[in-house]
Amino acid sequence: MNYTTVVIGGGPAGMMAAGIAAERGHRVAILERNRVYGRKLLITGKGRCNITNATDIENHIANLFPQGKFLYSALYVFSPSALMNWLEERGVKLKVERGQRVFPVDDDAHSIRNALVEFMKKNGVELKPSNRVLECKKKGDFFSVFTEREEIRTENLILATGGSSYPQTGSTGDGYNWARNFAHKVKNPEPGLVPLRVKEEILSQAAGLILKNVELKLRDKRGKILFSELGEVEITENGFSGALALSASLFVKSGQEFSLELDLKPGLEREQLDRRLQRDLENKSKENLRGILGGLLPRDLIIPFEKITGMDPEKPAHQMTREERQVMGNKLKNLFFFVVGKKDWSEAIITMGGVKCEEIVPATMESKFVPGLFFAGELINIHGFTGGYNLQAAFSTGFLAGENC
Repeated sequence: MNYTTVVIGGGPAGMMAAGIAAERGHRVAILERNRVYGRKLLITGKGRCNITNATDIENHIANLFPQGKFLYSALYVFSPSALMNWLEERGVKLKVERGQRVFPVDDDAHSIRNALVEFMKKNGVELKPSNRVLECKKKGDFFSVFTEREEIRTENLILATGGSSYPQTGSTGDGYNWARNFAHKVKNPEPGLVPLRVKEEILSQAAGLILKNVELKLRDKRGKILFSELGEVEITENGFSGALALSASLFVKSGQEFSLELDLKPGLEREQLDRRLQRDLENKSKENLRGILGGLLPRDLIIPFEKITGMDPEKPAHQMTREERQVMGNKLKNLFFFVVGKKDWSEAIITMGGVKCEEIVPATMESKFVPGLFFAGELINIHGFTGGYNLQAAFSTGFLAGENC
Protein backbone atom coordinates (compact mmCIF):
# COMPACT_ATOMS: atom_id res chain seq x y z
CA MET A 1 0.00 0.00 0.00
CA ASN A 2 1.40 3.41 -1.01
CA TYR A 3 0.84 6.71 0.79
CA THR A 4 2.03 10.28 0.53
CA THR A 5 2.65 10.44 4.27
CA VAL A 6 2.78 7.84 7.02
CA VAL A 7 2.80 8.86 10.69
CA ILE A 8 4.07 6.44 13.31
CA GLY A 9 2.57 7.21 16.72
CA GLY A 10 -0.99 8.10 17.63
CA GLY A 11 -0.33 10.64 20.37
CA PRO A 12 -1.13 14.38 20.19
CA ALA A 13 1.83 15.19 17.91
CA GLY A 14 1.12 12.30 15.55
CA MET A 15 -2.62 12.92 15.34
CA MET A 16 -2.11 16.62 14.65
CA ALA A 17 0.54 15.90 12.00
CA ALA A 18 -1.64 13.31 10.27
CA GLY A 19 -4.71 15.54 10.22
CA ILE A 20 -2.82 18.57 8.91
CA ALA A 21 -1.06 16.57 6.18
CA ALA A 22 -4.37 15.05 5.06
CA GLU A 23 -6.02 18.48 5.10
CA ARG A 24 -3.40 19.51 2.55
CA GLY A 25 -4.44 16.71 0.24
CA HIS A 26 -1.97 13.99 1.21
CA ARG A 27 -2.96 10.36 1.35
CA VAL A 28 -2.14 9.67 5.00
CA ALA A 29 -2.02 6.64 7.29
CA ILE A 30 -1.32 6.80 11.02
CA LEU A 31 0.03 3.68 12.70
CA GLU A 32 -0.55 3.12 16.42
CA ARG A 33 0.45 0.06 18.39
CA ASN A 34 -2.41 0.52 20.89
CA ARG A 35 -6.05 -0.25 20.23
CA VAL A 36 -7.00 3.38 20.94
CA TYR A 37 -5.38 6.64 19.88
CA GLY A 38 -4.12 9.14 22.46
CA ARG A 39 -3.86 6.61 25.28
CA LYS A 40 -1.19 8.59 27.11
CA LEU A 41 -3.06 11.84 26.42
CA LEU A 42 -6.04 10.44 28.33
CA ILE A 43 -4.06 10.19 31.57
CA THR A 44 -2.27 13.54 31.43
CA GLY A 45 -3.11 15.94 34.21
CA LYS A 46 -4.78 13.06 36.11
CA GLY A 47 -7.20 12.74 33.24
CA ARG A 48 -7.98 16.46 33.02
CA CYS A 49 -5.44 17.24 30.26
CA ASN A 50 -3.55 20.50 30.76
CA ILE A 51 -3.21 21.18 27.03
CA THR A 52 -1.22 24.41 27.08
CA ASN A 53 -0.35 27.52 29.03
CA ALA A 54 -2.18 30.76 28.15
CA THR A 55 0.97 32.87 28.09
CA ASP A 56 3.09 34.28 25.29
CA ILE A 57 5.61 32.40 23.20
CA GLU A 58 8.59 33.84 25.10
CA ASN A 59 7.29 32.32 28.33
CA HIS A 60 6.92 28.94 26.64
CA ILE A 61 10.47 29.15 25.30
CA ALA A 62 11.75 29.97 28.80
CA ASN A 63 10.02 26.89 30.22
CA LEU A 64 11.40 24.40 27.68
CA PHE A 65 14.81 22.73 27.80
CA PRO A 66 17.58 22.22 26.85
CA GLN A 67 17.12 24.41 23.75
CA GLY A 68 13.72 26.06 23.99
CA LYS A 69 14.65 28.45 21.18
CA PHE A 70 14.59 25.50 18.79
CA LEU A 71 10.77 25.72 18.98
CA TYR A 72 10.44 29.39 17.96
CA SER A 73 9.21 28.49 14.46
CA ALA A 74 6.83 25.81 15.67
CA LEU A 75 5.33 28.05 18.36
CA TYR A 76 4.97 31.01 16.00
CA VAL A 77 3.26 28.90 13.34
CA PHE A 78 0.98 27.18 15.85
CA SER A 79 0.97 29.25 19.05
CA PRO A 80 -0.80 28.58 22.36
CA SER A 81 -3.64 30.91 21.34
CA ALA A 82 -3.86 29.20 17.93
CA LEU A 83 -4.17 25.80 19.63
CA MET A 84 -6.89 27.11 21.93
CA ASN A 85 -8.80 28.59 18.99
CA TRP A 86 -8.35 25.37 17.01
CA LEU A 87 -9.90 23.29 19.78
CA GLU A 88 -12.76 25.68 20.46
CA GLU A 89 -13.62 25.76 16.75
CA ARG A 90 -14.06 22.00 17.06
CA GLY A 91 -16.42 22.24 19.98
CA VAL A 92 -13.99 21.86 22.89
CA LYS A 93 -14.70 24.56 25.46
CA LEU A 94 -11.67 25.61 27.48
CA LYS A 95 -10.92 27.31 30.78
CA VAL A 96 -7.82 28.93 32.26
CA GLU A 97 -6.81 28.09 35.82
CA ARG A 98 -4.06 29.05 38.26
CA GLY A 99 -0.71 29.56 36.60
CA GLN A 100 -2.45 30.17 33.26
CA ARG A 101 -2.90 26.41 32.80
CA VAL A 102 -5.52 25.58 30.18
CA PHE A 103 -7.97 22.67 30.57
CA PRO A 104 -11.16 21.55 28.85
CA VAL A 105 -14.19 22.87 30.72
CA ASP A 106 -15.44 19.35 31.35
CA ASP A 107 -12.06 18.34 32.89
CA ASP A 108 -12.02 15.32 30.59
CA ALA A 109 -9.06 14.48 28.36
CA HIS A 110 -11.40 12.48 26.15
CA SER A 111 -12.70 15.80 24.78
CA ILE A 112 -9.24 16.63 23.43
CA ARG A 113 -8.55 13.14 22.11
CA ASN A 114 -11.95 12.88 20.42
CA ALA A 115 -11.48 16.24 18.67
CA LEU A 116 -8.17 15.05 17.23
CA VAL A 117 -9.58 11.72 16.07
CA GLU A 118 -12.55 13.42 14.43
CA PHE A 119 -10.17 15.89 12.74
CA MET A 120 -8.22 12.99 11.23
CA LYS A 121 -11.34 11.13 10.09
CA LYS A 122 -12.86 14.25 8.56
CA ASN A 123 -9.76 14.74 6.41
CA GLY A 124 -9.58 11.12 5.33
CA VAL A 125 -6.66 9.85 7.39
CA GLU A 126 -6.53 6.07 7.36
CA LEU A 127 -6.37 4.98 10.99
CA LYS A 128 -4.42 1.79 11.62
CA PRO A 129 -4.64 0.99 15.37
CA SER A 130 -3.28 -2.17 16.99
CA ASN A 131 -0.57 -2.05 14.35
CA ARG A 132 2.92 -2.38 15.75
CA VAL A 133 5.78 -1.17 13.56
CA LEU A 134 8.77 -3.50 13.48
CA GLU A 135 11.13 -1.61 11.21
CA CYS A 136 11.33 1.36 8.87
CA LYS A 137 13.95 2.19 6.25
CA LYS A 138 14.37 4.25 3.11
CA LYS A 139 14.68 2.66 -0.33
CA GLY A 140 15.34 5.20 -3.06
CA ASP A 141 12.70 7.94 -2.90
CA PHE A 142 10.34 5.93 -0.71
CA PHE A 143 10.26 4.79 2.89
CA SER A 144 9.26 1.22 3.68
CA VAL A 145 7.47 0.67 6.96
CA PHE A 146 7.19 -2.94 8.09
CA THR A 147 4.42 -3.80 10.55
CA GLU A 148 3.27 -7.11 11.97
CA ARG A 149 0.72 -7.23 9.14
CA GLU A 150 2.17 -5.57 6.04
CA GLU A 151 4.79 -3.49 4.30
CA ILE A 152 3.75 0.10 3.66
CA ARG A 153 5.45 2.49 1.21
CA THR A 154 5.36 6.24 1.65
CA GLU A 155 6.99 9.38 0.27
CA ASN A 156 7.16 11.04 3.70
CA LEU A 157 7.59 9.53 7.13
CA ILE A 158 6.78 11.33 10.38
CA LEU A 159 8.15 9.76 13.56
CA ALA A 160 5.95 10.77 16.50
CA THR A 161 6.43 7.73 18.68
CA GLY A 162 6.84 9.57 21.99
CA GLY A 163 9.55 8.92 24.53
CA SER A 164 9.94 6.27 27.22
CA SER A 165 7.64 7.64 29.93
CA TYR A 166 4.54 5.67 30.94
CA PRO A 167 5.74 2.49 29.15
CA GLN A 168 2.41 0.84 29.97
CA THR A 169 0.82 3.12 27.37
CA GLY A 170 3.08 1.82 24.61
CA SER A 171 5.95 4.32 24.88
CA THR A 172 8.70 1.76 24.41
CA GLY A 173 11.42 3.98 22.92
CA ASP A 174 11.32 2.27 19.50
CA GLY A 175 11.51 5.65 17.80
CA TYR A 176 15.01 6.21 19.15
CA ASN A 177 16.30 3.11 17.38
CA TRP A 178 14.66 4.09 14.10
CA ALA A 179 16.14 7.59 14.38
CA ARG A 180 19.58 6.05 14.93
CA ASN A 181 19.07 3.84 11.90
CA PHE A 182 18.60 7.05 9.90
CA ALA A 183 21.98 8.31 11.24
CA HIS A 184 20.51 10.61 13.90
CA LYS A 185 22.11 11.02 17.32
CA VAL A 186 19.92 10.53 20.38
CA LYS A 187 20.50 12.14 23.78
CA ASN A 188 20.23 9.31 26.30
CA PRO A 189 16.62 9.31 27.63
CA GLU A 190 15.99 9.87 31.36
CA PRO A 191 12.73 10.04 33.34
CA GLY A 192 11.44 13.62 33.67
CA LEU A 193 8.73 15.27 35.77
CA VAL A 194 9.05 12.41 38.22
CA PRO A 195 8.94 12.22 42.06
CA LEU A 196 12.20 12.69 43.94
CA ARG A 197 13.66 10.24 46.48
CA VAL A 198 15.51 11.56 49.54
CA LYS A 199 17.88 9.94 52.03
CA GLU A 200 15.96 11.02 55.14
CA GLU A 201 12.89 8.99 56.16
CA ILE A 202 11.71 11.40 58.83
CA LEU A 203 8.61 12.55 56.89
CA SER A 204 7.46 9.09 55.77
CA GLN A 205 4.58 8.94 58.28
CA ALA A 206 3.17 12.09 56.66
CA ALA A 207 3.02 10.42 53.22
CA GLY A 208 0.14 11.72 51.15
CA LEU A 209 0.13 15.15 52.78
CA ILE A 210 0.07 18.04 50.30
CA LEU A 211 1.87 21.18 51.42
CA LYS A 212 0.58 24.31 49.69
CA ASN A 213 2.25 27.69 49.40
CA VAL A 214 5.75 26.46 50.20
CA GLU A 215 9.06 27.20 48.50
CA LEU A 216 11.30 24.44 47.19
CA LYS A 217 14.96 24.93 46.33
CA LEU A 218 17.19 22.36 44.64
CA ARG A 219 20.95 22.79 44.95
CA ASP A 220 23.92 20.96 43.45
CA LYS A 221 26.83 19.72 45.58
CA ARG A 222 28.49 23.16 45.38
CA GLY A 223 25.41 24.85 46.77
CA LYS A 224 24.33 26.47 43.51
CA ILE A 225 20.57 26.88 43.27
CA LEU A 226 19.32 24.99 40.19
CA PHE A 227 15.61 25.42 40.83
CA SER A 228 13.59 27.65 43.16
CA GLU A 229 9.85 28.17 43.06
CA LEU A 230 6.72 28.66 45.17
CA GLY A 231 3.88 26.19 44.95
CA GLU A 232 2.91 22.84 46.41
CA VAL A 233 4.59 19.53 47.11
CA GLU A 234 3.25 16.17 48.16
CA ILE A 235 5.10 14.11 50.75
CA THR A 236 5.66 10.49 49.71
CA GLU A 237 7.01 7.52 51.67
CA ASN A 238 10.55 8.16 50.49
CA GLY A 239 10.57 11.70 49.16
CA PHE A 240 8.46 14.29 47.40
CA SER A 241 6.03 14.56 44.51
CA GLY A 242 3.71 17.38 43.44
CA ALA A 243 4.31 20.19 40.97
CA LEU A 244 7.45 21.63 42.59
CA ALA A 245 9.23 18.31 43.04
CA LEU A 246 8.34 17.18 39.53
CA SER A 247 9.73 20.37 38.01
CA ALA A 248 12.88 20.14 40.15
CA SER A 249 13.43 16.60 38.86
CA LEU A 250 14.34 18.02 35.44
CA PHE A 251 17.65 19.16 36.97
CA VAL A 252 18.49 15.94 38.83
CA LYS A 253 21.02 13.84 36.93
CA SER A 254 21.97 10.31 37.88
CA GLY A 255 25.36 9.94 39.58
CA GLN A 256 25.42 13.51 40.90
CA GLU A 257 24.74 14.96 44.36
CA PHE A 258 21.81 17.26 45.08
CA SER A 259 20.05 18.70 48.11
CA LEU A 260 16.50 19.91 48.58
CA GLU A 261 15.29 22.67 50.91
CA LEU A 262 11.70 23.39 51.89
CA ASP A 263 10.59 26.76 53.26
CA LEU A 264 7.27 26.14 55.00
CA LYS A 265 6.70 29.86 55.65
CA PRO A 266 7.94 31.66 52.52
CA GLY A 267 5.67 34.64 53.16
CA LEU A 268 7.56 35.55 56.32
CA GLU A 269 11.14 36.73 56.64
CA ARG A 270 13.10 35.07 59.44
CA GLU A 271 12.74 38.12 61.71
CA GLN A 272 9.00 38.28 61.08
CA LEU A 273 8.62 34.58 61.80
CA ASP A 274 10.62 34.91 65.01
CA ARG A 275 8.35 37.74 66.18
CA ARG A 276 5.29 35.60 65.42
CA LEU A 277 6.75 32.69 67.38
CA GLN A 278 7.41 35.00 70.32
CA ARG A 279 3.78 36.18 70.25
CA ASP A 280 2.47 32.62 70.02
CA LEU A 281 4.61 31.51 72.95
CA GLU A 282 3.48 34.47 75.04
CA ASN A 283 -0.21 34.21 74.16
CA LYS A 284 -0.29 30.43 74.60
CA SER A 285 2.17 30.21 77.47
CA LYS A 286 0.24 27.39 79.17
CA GLU A 287 0.24 25.19 76.07
CA ASN A 288 2.99 22.73 75.20
CA LEU A 289 5.15 22.72 72.06
CA ARG A 290 2.75 20.40 70.24
CA GLY A 291 -0.08 22.87 70.80
CA ILE A 292 2.02 25.72 69.47
CA LEU A 293 2.90 23.74 66.33
CA GLY A 294 -0.79 23.03 65.79
CA GLY A 295 -1.20 26.67 64.80
CA LEU A 296 1.76 26.58 62.44
CA LEU A 297 1.67 23.23 60.63
CA PRO A 298 -0.75 20.67 59.21
CA ARG A 299 -1.63 18.02 61.80
CA ASP A 300 0.17 15.17 60.01
CA LEU A 301 3.41 17.15 59.92
CA ILE A 302 3.57 18.00 63.62
CA ILE A 303 5.12 14.77 64.97
CA PRO A 304 7.73 14.52 62.16
CA PHE A 305 8.63 18.17 62.75
CA GLU A 306 9.07 17.54 66.48
CA LYS A 307 11.52 14.75 65.66
CA ILE A 308 13.39 16.99 63.25
CA THR A 309 13.86 19.71 65.89
CA GLY A 310 14.62 17.18 68.64
CA MET A 311 12.52 19.18 71.12
CA ASP A 312 10.22 17.79 73.80
CA PRO A 313 6.63 18.06 72.50
CA GLU A 314 5.29 18.23 76.08
CA LYS A 315 7.49 21.13 77.12
CA PRO A 316 5.36 24.14 78.19
CA ALA A 317 5.60 27.19 75.96
CA HIS A 318 6.72 29.46 78.79
CA GLN A 319 9.76 27.24 79.39
CA MET A 320 11.07 27.37 75.82
CA THR A 321 14.41 29.11 75.50
CA ARG A 322 15.44 31.64 72.88
CA GLU A 323 17.73 29.03 71.30
CA GLU A 324 14.86 26.52 71.03
CA ARG A 325 12.63 29.15 69.46
CA GLN A 326 15.32 29.90 66.90
CA VAL A 327 15.77 26.21 66.09
CA MET A 328 12.03 25.95 65.46
CA GLY A 329 12.09 29.05 63.25
CA ASN A 330 15.12 27.85 61.31
CA LYS A 331 13.49 24.51 60.56
CA LEU A 332 10.24 26.16 59.47
CA LYS A 333 12.28 28.19 57.00
CA ASN A 334 14.63 25.42 55.91
CA LEU A 335 13.88 21.70 56.00
CA PHE A 336 16.96 20.08 54.44
CA PHE A 337 17.11 16.76 52.58
CA PHE A 338 19.69 14.87 50.52
CA VAL A 339 18.31 13.82 47.13
CA VAL A 340 19.33 10.24 46.31
CA GLY A 341 17.55 9.92 42.99
CA LYS A 342 14.31 9.92 41.06
CA LYS A 343 11.50 7.41 40.65
CA ASP A 344 11.64 5.22 37.54
CA TRP A 345 9.96 5.35 34.14
CA SER A 346 6.70 3.96 35.50
CA GLU A 347 6.03 7.28 37.26
CA ALA A 348 7.66 9.67 34.77
CA ILE A 349 5.33 12.12 33.04
CA ILE A 350 7.79 13.02 30.27
CA THR A 351 11.08 11.94 28.76
CA MET A 352 14.26 13.98 29.05
CA GLY A 353 16.43 13.33 26.01
CA GLY A 354 15.69 12.23 22.47
CA VAL A 355 16.66 13.09 18.90
CA LYS A 356 19.08 16.00 18.97
CA CYS A 357 17.57 19.33 17.92
CA GLU A 358 20.61 20.42 15.94
CA GLU A 359 19.95 17.58 13.48
CA ILE A 360 16.40 18.76 12.70
CA VAL A 361 15.38 21.78 10.60
CA PRO A 362 13.49 23.95 13.12
CA ALA A 363 11.31 25.63 10.49
CA THR A 364 9.94 22.32 9.16
CA MET A 365 10.80 19.50 11.63
CA GLU A 366 12.50 17.68 8.73
CA SER A 367 15.66 15.66 9.19
CA LYS A 368 18.84 17.38 8.03
CA PHE A 369 20.12 14.00 6.87
CA VAL A 370 17.16 12.21 5.30
CA PRO A 371 14.78 14.11 2.95
CA GLY A 372 11.16 13.30 3.70
CA LEU A 373 11.82 12.19 7.28
CA PHE A 374 10.18 14.35 9.97
CA PHE A 375 10.09 14.31 13.76
CA ALA A 376 7.38 15.52 16.13
CA GLY A 377 6.56 15.50 19.82
CA GLU A 378 8.36 13.92 22.74
CA LEU A 379 10.76 11.97 20.54
CA ILE A 380 12.70 15.24 20.08
CA ASN A 381 15.11 16.30 22.83
CA ILE A 382 12.83 19.01 24.21
CA HIS A 383 11.12 18.92 27.60
CA GLY A 384 9.57 21.45 29.94
CA PHE A 385 8.08 22.17 33.33
CA THR A 386 4.55 21.22 34.29
CA GLY A 387 1.91 23.70 33.17
CA GLY A 388 1.00 22.68 29.63
CA TYR A 389 4.36 23.42 27.99
CA ASN A 390 5.09 19.84 26.94
CA LEU A 391 1.74 19.25 25.26
CA GLN A 392 1.95 22.59 23.47
CA ALA A 393 5.35 21.56 22.12
CA ALA A 394 3.84 18.28 20.90
CA PHE A 395 0.94 20.00 19.14
CA SER A 396 3.17 22.68 17.58
CA THR A 397 5.83 20.30 16.26
CA GLY A 398 3.12 17.97 14.97
CA PHE A 399 1.42 20.86 13.18
CA LEU A 400 4.72 22.00 11.63
CA ALA A 401 5.63 18.49 10.45
CA GLY A 402 2.17 18.05 8.91
CA GLU A 403 2.44 21.40 7.14
CA ASN A 404 5.85 20.70 5.62
CA CYS A 405 5.89 17.02 4.77
